[in-house]
Amino acid sequence: MASLSAFLRYLRLKLLVSFYRLIVKMLTSPPRPRPDSVLRIPSRDNKRTIKAHIYKPSEKYAGSRGPHPVLVNFYGSGFAIPLYGADDGFCRFIATTTGYVVLDVEYRLAPEHPFPAAVHDIEDAVKYVLDRPEEYQTSQVSVSGFSSGGTLALVAPTLFPPGTFQSVIAFYPATDLARDPSMRKPPVPNAKPRSAFWTRIFREAYIGNMDPQDPRISPANADTSKYPANMLVVTAELDSSALEAEDLAKEAEAEGVASGRNVVIRRMKDCGHAFDKKNKDEACAQARDEAYGLAVDMLKKVAGESG
Repeated sequence: MASLSAFLRYLRLKLLVSFYRLIVKMLTSPPRPRPDSVLRIPSRDNKRTIKAHIYKPSEKYAGSRGPHPVLVNFYGSGFAIPLYGADDGFCRFIATTTGYVVLDVEYRLAPEHPFPAAVHDIEDAVKYVLDRPEEYQTSQVSVSGFSSGGTLALVAPTLFPPGTFQSVIAFYPATDLARDPSMRKPPVPNAKPRSAFWTRIFREAYIGNMDPQDPRISPANADTSKYPANMLVVTAELDSSALEAEDLAKEAEAEGVASGRNVVIRRMKDCGHAFDKKNKDEACAQARDEAYGLAVDMLKKVAGESG
């Protein structure tokens, strides 16, 4: 009976998520990324690999000696929507304006692959980089992500020893998946929140019966002492996830006072979730440029670059 109940639950989630995926496919153009190469990273699962798009540094940095610093990026998906490649513009911008190699990692989605599949994928991808000092500057590894990918970027430092990462960059992440979606409100009064119904569906598809307080699910519960010396958290004032993301950043900042942790928190005005993907909105386009610029500034700072 329990197995039948689990199957029916999965079927319900599969149908609902598939419907949402279809709507997204009908209303939006699919990402068309143009990486320099495609990498297949070995997974902990037998006979399975993890796809990663590789963006190489521009000619300005291509001739520099030794391995380059690395930014490992995780895309936004709501943990369920196949939008891999949507961060192509960001990844190319970072590779062009810094000396970083960017790995844009594809992680598995729910409900087909619920928690902890995505966490395992990002962990395996980072381990792949760390195990190859001849290819990557393993003392200069940073992580970034957007939306659910931002959540995973905030989870990543908790999976590795302190000092593994030089910085974490999170754009409009959710940090508290234990909180009822109907209770999450944007910072600006009267702003329209994201659909609580669909947020619940995606959350249920991702975590199922797992404890939402698990810090690998909700980084709001993470040990902030594990966070790197540099953090950038970008939120949007029309986004329901803004306040919880800012709260985590402030907690990390307070915990890191003694160690001199550098935490940058930037809330974008008149913008909502995924604002950087809304190119036709002038305010959001300007916010995107500013946000990406902040990321470049932080990455250059930790790599010891100038200009």
